[in-house]
Amino acid sequence: MKSIETQGKTAEQAIEIGLYKLGVSREEVNIEILEQAGLFNKARVRISLNTSSEEEAKVKELIEKLIGLMGLNLNVYVEERENDFFVNVTGEDSALFIGKRGDSIEEFQIIANAIYNNGKARDEIKRVTVDSNNYAKKRQEILTNLAKRTAGKVIREHKEFKFEAMNSYERRIIHSALADHDKVITESYGNEPNRYVMVKLKSNITRPKNADKTDDYFEDETIKEIPADNKANESRSDDN
Repeated sequence: MKSIETQGKTAEQAIEIGLYKLGVSREEVNIEILEQAGLFNKARVRISLNTSSEEEAKVKELIEKLIGLMGLNLNVYVEERENDFFVNVTGEDSALFIGKRGDSIEEFQIIANAIYNNGKARDEIKRVTVDSNNYAKKRQEILTNLAKRTAGKVIREHKEFKFEAMNSYERRIIHSALADHDKVITESYGNEPNRYVMVKLKSNITRPKNADKTDDYFEDETIKEIPADNKANESRSDDN
């Protein structure tokens, strides 16, 4: 799929510049707004020639229909990749589409996958990955870094710590970030919507003599230790 990125004082101007450079009309392209214009930056868009596969077109139609039912004003860009369909949703209602801490976009992705893959044989199923203005990518980077800082705090202070309640998408990022860590483990506790992740030392780890001088990790003061009187009441399940 041939595409170009252009900039302009507004998204509309950037689109017009892209159409002129490609020598095509709006009906012949997919338009993805990468960044809205701000005080110190121009709007940035990606214009792609409309050579979508039949399945790309089906996914785009499904996503646009669902967004229409939500009553939101958004643009949809779909790209078929080897292992999934990548959907980027942009526009003035992006914040509403994403929701608080990504709750809405996660639920939307679950619904989109359920509808698109309904009735398909196992070998025909293909994941629909939904993002908006790179929110998912940025959130993953933030939580991965936070997980690593948390591991450092646990190792340094020789205490177990918990994160505030997270949705399943965020918990998976924390678990994945520390899955191969040689000194800490992660476990999920509690019930939705108050389910959270604990980070603990592995049983065979002993606190080093120079623990107070260790500066290989960074603390994060937003991480909260579990009160001792609450630990006995936590229900444990390690699936998320």
